[in-house]
Amino acid sequence: MIATSRFVFLHLHKTGGQFVNRLLLQHLPDARTIGYHLPRSEAPPELRKLPAIGFVRNPWDWYVSWYAFNAAEPQRNPIFRGVSANGQLDFKHTLINMLHLGCEQSRPLRAGISADLPETRAGNLGSGITREVMLSFEDETRGYFTWLWRYMFFLHARADGLHAGRMENLRADLLRVLQAVAQPVTPELHEAILRNPPVNASVRRDYRAYYDSELRALVAARDRELIAAYDYRF
Repeated sequence: MIATSRFVFLHLHKTGGQFVNRLLLQHLPDARTIGYHLPRSEAPPELRKLPAIGFVRNPWDWYVSWYAFNAAEPQRNPIFRGVSANGQLDFKHTLINMLHLGCEQSRPLRAGISADLPETRAGNLGSGITREVMLSFEDETRGYFTWLWRYMFFLHARADGLHAGRMENLRADLLRVLQAVAQPVTPELHEAILRNPPVNASVRRDYRAYYDSELRALVAARDRELIAAYDYRF
């Protein structure tokens, strides 16, 4: 999370957050880091009153990016290790586990994952998800990405005060959401938003190549809330 006097930036995983983090810290004098992948609900009380900005991503694309990033170093992320059986499962079966991770049938899987997660956020520079947060993921209707989106961005089960852009339009939408929270943009910041190279991008094929019709429909069903909120299509 990046905090300023006008807004907070919420870093939802695999949505261009490191690119935005660097820009804000380099170009806004009052920008400071508060936690790592810190959700809005856990910000200091005075920061929860500020408008929030963040980015979302096409869920079908997000899952491919998350899988490719973690499969390159499978021991790094306990959540990936759990849903992929220590990297042994392919994309489809890993994703099926992710899409049902909040279901009652997945309680043993969540318990195994949570046992490998840190108890607190101190020094937690991975997913930012703690043991308690994983155990609290009990949702029969939502896939992992929609749950994560709500966990990171919502306050009291609502998205009031949130200005979210789409990662697919990252540069233009960043300028738009900064304007929405009345943040002045210097010529230098404007140029950096338009010209700086991407950060931490995963190497993979077009996301559509990873899906069959069954898996495509399963994402559409489990992440329908986020898909509808941002008008995403496969």
